[in-house]
Amino acid sequence: MKKILTILMIVLGLVIAFGYGTYKILDNANNYQEDNQDSEATAVASPEDKSSPYATEREEYEEQTKNIGGQIFELELTDATTEDEIIDIMHKMTHQKVKAEDKWGAIPMSEDTVSQILEFLDKSNFVTKEDLKEIAEKWKKGNFQSVDQDHNYFWQWQGGTVGRAYGIMTSAEEEEFIKNNF
Repeated sequence: MKKILTILMIVLGLVIAFGYGTYKILDNANNYQEDNQDSEATAVASPEDKSSPYATEREEYEEQTKNIGGQIFELELTDATTEDEIIDIMHKMTHQKVKAEDKWGAIPMSEDTVSQILEFLDKSNFVTKEDLKEIAEKWKKGNFQSVDQDHNYFWQWQGGTVGRAYGIMTSAEEEEFIKNNF
């Protein structure tokens, strides 16, 4: 009788833990979707999200377009590539398009890299697979209207404390960034 009671307690504990974990994952996904829908619906974030930390436009331009180091040109995705590594790759891809006070590392946001990410995600079973695919599919279509929010999703997932995106570069800024980094 004690064995049965012990097994039942263990099973109950596992069910509760699994249920709570599933709740947290779904809650995080819902929050991301709500944030994304809000930004797409309004197309303008609150002023505090878009304020530049730089004193002049020239200073901001120079900081946003400078060589940031840590460039990667080949993704080298394997079966051993983890969810955290994919999120890091996608995060670094956004650096070509977003304004943030600090950025570390850059991967070209190209048709090829986006296709590689989508192909890899199709075979994955990551917790964030659907969110990541949704973002990569937008990019594949050339939709970068919420790339700053995409950046902040990755940034937050990685526990970011410095370097939150506050806007999207102009085409001239992005062109200069590409010239200086790739």
